[in-house]
Amino acid sequence: MGVRKRLSKKKDGGGETAIAASSVPAHDELLTGRTPDGKAFAVPKTRDMLQSLFNPVTPKTTFDIITLVTLSTHMVVALVLPLATRRAVLMAGFAFWRLCYNGGLGWILNWQSSRHGLVALFKRNGWLDPNRGGRVYTWLRSELEAKMGPGYSFESVPIEFNVWLLYRQLVDLVLLNDFATYFFLCSCYLGSANDTEPWHAFLRIAGGLTLLAFNLWVKVDAHRVVKDYAWYWGDFFFLVEQSLTFDGVFEMAPHPMYSIGYAGYYGGSLITGSYTIFYASLAAHMLQFLFLSLVENPHIEKTYERPPLAIQVIQKSRIRRMSAPMSDISDSARDTTASVGDACKVSIRERPTSLWHPELIVFKNFDLLRASDVLILLLLVYSVGVPLCFWWAFGHSQLVFVYSAAQCIIWVLFRTLVLGLLLRKQSTSQLITRWYIKHGGDGEEAFSSWRAVYNTATIMTYGSFGLVAMITYHWGDADFGNLILFHTLGLLLIAFHVWSSRSVYETLGDFGWFYGDFFARDSSMLSLAPPDIKLYYTGIYRYLNNPDKVIGQAAFYGLALISRSWAVFALALLLQTCNFLFSKYVETPHMEKVYGAQIHRDSGIVRTVKKAVNKSIGQSVFMDEVMYDVARAGNSETKLPENMSVASLLASTTKPMKDIFLETKDLLSTTTARLAERTLPSELTKLDHAGEYSIKLISGAAWRASGKGVANKNAKNVYYLGESIRVGWQTPAGHSRRDWIGMYPVTANFSNQITTASSKGCFVYTHPDENLLAEMVVGDSIFASSVTGVVKAREGKKSSSLVEVLQGEALFSSSALPFKVGTYELRLHHGGTHAVLAQSKPFEITTCDSASIVRLFGADTSVDSAAPDPSKESELDELEQLSLALLTIANKAFAVTDSHTVGDPSSPSVDGPASRTGGDVVVQTDVVEPLDSVHDPFSLSEVLEEKQARRLGYAIKEYFGVEFASDVLIHAAKHGATVHDVAKRILEARQALSAYSLSTIKP
Repeated sequence: MGVRKRLSKKKDGGGETAIAASSVPAHDELLTGRTPDGKAFAVPKTRDMLQSLFNPVTPKTTFDIITLVTLSTHMVVALVLPLATRRAVLMAGFAFWRLCYNGGLGWILNWQSSRHGLVALFKRNGWLDPNRGGRVYTWLRSELEAKMGPGYSFESVPIEFNVWLLYRQLVDLVLLNDFATYFFLCSCYLGSANDTEPWHAFLRIAGGLTLLAFNLWVKVDAHRVVKDYAWYWGDFFFLVEQSLTFDGVFEMAPHPMYSIGYAGYYGGSLITGSYTIFYASLAAHMLQFLFLSLVENPHIEKTYERPPLAIQVIQKSRIRRMSAPMSDISDSARDTTASVGDACKVSIRERPTSLWHPELIVFKNFDLLRASDVLILLLLVYSVGVPLCFWWAFGHSQLVFVYSAAQCIIWVLFRTLVLGLLLRKQSTSQLITRWYIKHGGDGEEAFSSWRAVYNTATIMTYGSFGLVAMITYHWGDADFGNLILFHTLGLLLIAFHVWSSRSVYETLGDFGWFYGDFFARDSSMLSLAPPDIKLYYTGIYRYLNNPDKVIGQAAFYGLALISRSWAVFALALLLQTCNFLFSKYVETPHMEKVYGAQIHRDSGIVRTVKKAVNKSIGQSVFMDEVMYDVARAGNSETKLPENMSVASLLASTTKPMKDIFLETKDLLSTTTARLAERTLPSELTKLDHAGEYSIKLISGAAWRASGKGVANKNAKNVYYLGESIRVGWQTPAGHSRRDWIGMYPVTANFSNQITTASSKGCFVYTHPDENLLAEMVVGDSIFASSVTGVVKAREGKKSSSLVEVLQGEALFSSSALPFKVGTYELRLHHGGTHAVLAQSKPFEITTCDSASIVRLFGADTSVDSAAPDPSKESELDELEQLSLALLTIANKAFAVTDSHTVGDPSSPSVDGPASRTGGDVVVQTDVVEPLDSVHDPFSLSEVLEEKQARRLGYAIKEYFGVEFASDVLIHAAKHGATVHDVAKRILEARQALSAYSLSTIKP
């Protein structure tokens, strides 16, 4: 199981989740759980899995019996079958159970996290409902009561808890079989090693047993901290109010259950001495990291660290509604609009180019048209590429080796000693800043130049190491097993180096990565400086005080293993030594001077080892650790929440493969359509009153702006990019509650009877019932539909009989909109299938000129400001209009659909369409726009998601004729750029381009 570091996060909204504290709840104390809808309940105690499974006195459930049978089967296979056969069978079994763990359980957890999927499945089918469940309900209830014992009451806990208990049994089945197959697989490979000396075997087995013992301690210590709740991913189902002390193994490594918690795998590899076991263990470990990256980390981030954009926007909107009277909102809106003119006169800090055009960080943000980046590339080619070409063409490997080794030493010494000396002088006397001020520059220019020099030295250090490794690479007639092993270990070290460097950068940011605190002591001195320059032990720094000094050279040792070169190893050792000197004589004195008592003397790993020694000996050998614990208990602020916060070009040779792929995809789509046409129409003919299904577009802003005249009737089918689209629909009263409307490009589907293209999330259910609504999460756009009435309609033109039909309205907004200019159509589908019941007329999504945006989207365009300077009046007027237009477009790009059931105490009463028929759940829908003023940052919490950045960048390109890469917008948002800042940037870009590309710029 994995690290439950999410339990150490505080929930912003109400402290209802687990938080870091200095005490653990008493053993007999019941925890309080809280379901996603806010219902509180007492969490019953759960039984120990091993005791309930293997204790013959304990009643056995069906899952227990299945688990025992499968475990027995693996044991029989390991004891009875021939060696070669049982190796193959057990390897297949291990692969199966590992995929069930990381793939199967991971998919279920991801489904539960994103859509409440597993709980919704039980609600939809009524399996835990006494009125609907029948025999399934009786069986599941008896299973849970037998598993939990007499202290458990089925009726007193919510469905989320009972579903979690059932999921636990599935987890026990998978994990126990995963462990058993690996254990029996290792037993089949005992004695595989070819040890030449007895002491080799002794060291190998001793090392393996040590890793196994360490693995056992990690598991036990982690379970001591997180208990069963987090061990079985309980927070995917409900949250608990619980205080935990995250010490021990949680101070040694990030995600210890997924990182060092798999040390036992490599212990088994050492004991068996088998490469097969080693690579099987490595593959399983990599799958576990994929599980962590794709399932656990996203859930941790959205639950405890940074909620999704939809939740942030809706919470902000609800707080705004409740805190301000409705009568004041219109006044506030007028004040916001009127203050746009003042924005041009308010003295705001000018943002340097680096905030809009991110600088190079190693090769991140590389720009082929930026002079400094091109010069670095040319330097790398001359220093590395030319010697390699010379070596390949003429030989002289000894000469090239001497050159490459000397170059590597020079760059290592320059990066650590020369630049270290400059930094030391900068710390003591501000040498670099004084130099630039003396010669007409300033602190910003000094820091910018330092970043360029330091990054160049870093790139050249990596490049020169790679050159030496390539020159000295040799294996000859080496043993194939050793060759593969050393390459594998080397690549793992390189990957570990990349991970550690990314972790350091994510924690420090641009400012810390380039030693910004040597150049600025507060945020007013440098634009890249954070609001508060303090020492935070978060991210990787929670475990290592200086990760660059300890593990920052792992890639170079990896190159030494791959190349089997002592020269590369010696250079790596030189770099490690120089980095140690850099840390000791440059970084440490500066940190002591700037941060003083904020510095931790011991890292998390060191503290954990000291505690283990104190505990095992029974006395305080390390008194400084005891004093640290006392100090930390008295200062809770030292434990801070941990922040989790290349475009590739295809070569021309890949175009034929891409064309073949697209042609094959089109052929499959056509074939699917033809086959479906022969089967689905017969299904549709069985529907009652099939002719009563219809959908009709409701005209938007373009039609209203045209004056609704007959001459402008074409505007009925035109909508502006980002505008919500309303659709009227009609269905018979007995229609399927899973009917849905999808939006597609008109050329996407080959058939009018079956839809073959994906809607890509652009769909809305027409009339969702409580079973569908069980999967509704905050920000959903797919339930934005309402019933507006029930009428009698004539069944067919020639028939006199009347049919009861439902009429309603669906809203396509935010994520349900295809945020791209083009021609589209709507399709009404039957009962969760792709069988088409009705189609709309084609309609167009287009743009208007930027001067008309505010007027067409219905905003107030009046600007009440003081008279500007006559010399700048035209510029100010244009910037005012552009700011308001961009505010409108940004709101459309970031808009969120707020659909919620009426009667939900957390949902305010708002004016919006509501869906209500007899016995239905009532759903209200509102489109929430997050930005109030041009002074607002165009992101929430200085984080702009990739999807929103692409939408905004595309909208700016289409409406204003200026193209911004999504990376630029994300980088600017990270540094707090406002809507007004972006508008000013757009205006400057349009002025720069207007003289050369007037035809491409919209008026």
